[in-house]
Amino acid sequence: MSSSERLSRAQQKFKILASTKNGDELAAVLPLNSEYTNLVLGDMLKEDGGWDALREPLSRGLWNEVTVEHFRAAIACRRGDFVEACARQLATYHAFLRAFRHMERWSINGLLVLCRDLCSVAQRADALLAGDGQGGKVEEATRAINQGFSLCMTDREPDLAKSRKWGTYRVANILFRLYRRLGAHNLCDSMIRAIKASELPELDAFPMSDQVTFRFYRGMLAFRSESYAQAKDDLLFALAHCHRDAYANKIRILTYLTPVLMAEGAMPQSRLMRRYPPVKALYGELAKAARAGNLRRFDELLAEKEQQLVAAGAFLAAERVRRIATRELLRKLYLIGGSASRVPFQTLRDGFVAAGLADTTVPEIEAILADTIYGGYVKGYLAHDHGVAVLSKQEPFPPLRSLVQGS
Repeated sequence: MSSSERLSRAQQKFKILASTKNGDELAAVLPLNSEYTNLVLGDMLKEDGGWDALREPLSRGLWNEVTVEHFRAAIACRRGDFVEACARQLATYHAFLRAFRHMERWSINGLLVLCRDLCSVAQRADALLAGDGQGGKVEEATRAINQGFSLCMTDREPDLAKSRKWGTYRVANILFRLYRRLGAHNLCDSMIRAIKASELPELDAFPMSDQVTFRFYRGMLAFRSESYAQAKDDLLFALAHCHRDAYANKIRILTYLTPVLMAEGAMPQSRLMRRYPPVKALYGELAKAARAGNLRRFDELLAEKEQQLVAAGAFLAAERVRRIATRELLRKLYLIGGSASRVPFQTLRDGFVAAGLADTTVPEIEAILADTIYGGYVKGYLAHDHGVAVLSKQEPFPPLRSLVQGS
């Protein structure tokens, strides 16, 4: 069988799969490294010693275009020419989108396959172009995938069971990864607002994998914008429902969730630290210092781990845990002083100096007390004119687990 005949049969297969709405098999043949794709290219190479049929002008027909551009992209990948592969995969994707706008739910998996391959070749193309100071393929792919997202979210199919809306969160989760790669957090926020304003089924009606991924990204974005209550809610859900074998994903979730809980007084348990060594390496010693009220050590650790925490986007959240360390140090000084309800600022200042914080001044003690009282870590008020802190006679230091910080 000649290459032209083999290509013609492949085109016919793609058309039949689309006309019979066989979404599962279509999604199985569309990957650039699928068994079917490799079989067709292997047959063409065996028969003619090349892929000349794919260099011929495109024959008319939408699925002919999808098929030919798909195999052209696959050949470019085989040759390591990812810039060309990206261009061909974009052509495949745009041709598919023209058909997708008239399709139903069965076609979603095919769209997702094309999106994932487009992401992959775009990233590899940018890696090749980076040496020449060029790039932009990921941005181009992101714009294209956003079109697929819109076609899912805005589908007007009256029968919800057949609607493309069911692909919205899956494509959104692909876009989240791309936007993060591009540092376009504002576009993530815009997408979340668009989803909220759309007429989609409730999130809990979607597959759990869609829910977990979406809520992880939404929680991460809330974390970065210091909306910690929203971050806690989403990240706890993501952790609770994450697949038990998804170890790397759990570490990503815990990287953001752990400092949020620490700032509320919920220090990570030793069992969790043993199970997730990267989380222990980042937060274990900080938690130990905070729990012990060792403010000096906490500050030293925060300085030592600053680069790691900044890289993880967690420095500001970890810095909030300093209030816990401060509160514990104040509690120790309160107990050493006999649990008196009136504690002079100077006495507290002397205690801070004894704890290794020699540069602490009385005005700084007042500021520290004001901050911890405002945050609910200490109950009482400041009598500035008398130079004392007047602490509540009932639970001046509320239990750590009773602390709930808002966003």
